[in-house]
Parts: sequence; C-alpha cells; structure tokens
Amino acid sequence: MTEGGPEREIARVEIPPEEFHAMRAQSAIDRLGPRHPEACLAVRDLARVLASAPGRGEDALDLYQQVVRTQWTVLGDRHEETLRTSAELAAVLHDTGRLELAESAWRDTFRARAETLGRDHPDTLNCAIGLAALLEDLGRATEAEPLLRDVLERRLRLLGRDHPDVLTSTNAHAAALLRCGRHEEAERALRALVPRLAERYGRDHERTVAARANLGAVLCRLERYSEAEPYMRAVVRSCEATVGPHHDTTFTARNNLAAVLHGMGRYEDAVPILRAVLAGHVALQGEDHLTTVSARDNLANVLIDVGRHAEAAGLLDRCVRDYRRMYGPGNPRLLAAEERLAWLRDNPAPR
Repeated sequence: MTEGGPEREIARVEIPPEEFHAMRAQSAIDRLGPRHPEACLAVRDLARVLASAPGRGEDALDLYQQVVRTQWTVLGDRHEETLRTSAELAAVLHDTGRLELAESAWRDTFRARAETLGRDHPDTLNCAIGLAALLEDLGRATEAEPLLRDVLERRLRLLGRDHPDVLTSTNAHAAALLRCGRHEEAERALRALVPRLAERYGRDHERTVAARANLGAVLCRLERYSEAEPYMRAVVRSCEATVGPHHDTTFTARNNLAAVLHGMGRYEDAVPILRAVLAGHVALQGEDHLTTVSARDNLANVLIDVGRHAEAAGLLDRCVRDYRRMYGPGNPRLLAAEERLAWLRDNPAPR
C-alpha cells in the first residue's frame, strides 16, 4: 500500500487441483529426480487428484503404476509407502473396471500388510474391506461376507461396541448379508443398528441414512413393497438434505426407490428416476465406471418391462461390451446381459 493511499487488494488466481499438483510433482522431479521418495509422493498426490476427477481414471492409473514400480525398487515391496500406494492402485484398478487385476492387487497388499502390520492393524482391515468390495462387484458375495464379518469382529474386540468404525462395519456386514440373500439376518442387524445410529448422530446423518437405505433395500428384497416405498422415499429426502442431490449415496437411494416401484409394477414411475440416476453417475464418475454400467443395466431392465425394446437393446449392447471388458467371459452379469439382449433382438416391440 502506498503511504496515505488506499490499500489495494491482491488478485488471487485459482489454480485447478490437477494443475497445481502436476506443477508440484514436476518441481519435485526436477529438484530431486524421478526416483526420490519425496518425488514419488508428489506424483502419488497428483494421481489421487486425478482418480477423483471424472474421466481421469486412466491417467491416475498410469501414475500409480509408475510410482509403485519405483517404490518397489527404491524402498522395497514391504515398505509402508509402497504398501499405501499398492492399496490405492488396487482401488483405482477396481474403479476403472480392471477387476481381475484389482483382485490380485488387493490380495497381495492385504497379505503383505497382514504379515508386516498384523491382522488387527487398521490398514490391514481397510485392505480386507477393499478386497470384499471388489469380490462383491465380481458377483462373489459369499466370499466377501466372511471378510467383512472378520473385520467387524476384530473392530468390536479392539474398539468397543459404540466406536464409529464398529458401527460402520456393522452396516457393511449387514449389506453383505443382503447381497448373499440372507435377508432376515440383514433385517435383524439393521433394525438393531438404525436406532443406535440415530441416537448417536441423528436421523439424517450420513451414517444413519446409509443404514436406513440398506434396510429399505432389505424390505424390497423381501417384497414388502407397501412398507418399503414410504421408507425409501424418506431415505431419499434425507440423502438430498444431508449429502445433496448429486451424491453417490443419494443416487443409490433413488435406485433403491426405483427398484421398489419396479417390484410394484409401477414401471413408468421407475423410468424417470433411473434415467436421472444414470445421468448422475455419468456426470460424477464417467461413462465407463462400474457403477455407471450397473445404472445403465438397471434402466434397461425397466425399459424392457414398459415395452421400449429398441432403447433397452441399445443400453444392453453397451453393458455387454463393458461387462466383457471388466469381467471377461463367463461372468454371471455378462451372461445375464447377453441373454436379455439376445431376447430383445428376437422380440422387437413397437416402441
């Protein structure tokens, strides 16, 4: 500021996170060399930012692979930072649809962390959770459930019944029971959990809403639609108020509401909800993300029931190609989509 004159505001220029971290990573490489541990961490930070940006998963994957190869050579395969990068790489492999590679990466990292840190260490338990999520997406829920049960039992022993991580694990295990078709067990667990979460955090807290959404899904699977519809509508309202209308949790709640309407035969009511869910996943995660592909598949199923076979066939054709890329031949999701697509081609409808 000049003496006696007005203070001038300094202009601030916002730099996009990807650009900022790219400059930071390049600076570290220029100063220290590409194999220096601190340069590797800077590149990993850039990979994290790219992994969270729609459509940048492939770029993130390339950087993670570069970093982990360097850390294996410089630090060793059991170093804490190498294992941290390996876990993040496994997650990005999962998100980008390389499910077989992701399974191998998660198993290797889980084994290494269990041997170096112990089975009870939080990082080891997080690896078990990541592996379980991958197995569920591979359609192997019966393999995922024991992993999540083990995580719950260890956390319960180490942390106590009311610790936030224990409550989260209780919800995750109940969801696994649901995916295994053990609906009554899942309902019992969630009926006990939801009031505890509501008392601790409030009815509309994100943790409580997630458990309520799972309970709504259980009611749908049990075909108790008259109970499930108002319940799921309340969950959607809570999600929109808590995390916003464009959050993944909100999309899941809307999808579950559409599933209830579908089960009630109200197909025309379900279609616009599923269209919005698909559009939301495309905007949030990109066209090729596994969650987006599942949303596309769900919309196609309802369009078949309303007789819009041409549109459904177009969606399923894309799903078949994506499932083949993600799962390889013989996967149940791929086979089911191929069967429905073949039926549509043999049974064209007027709309």
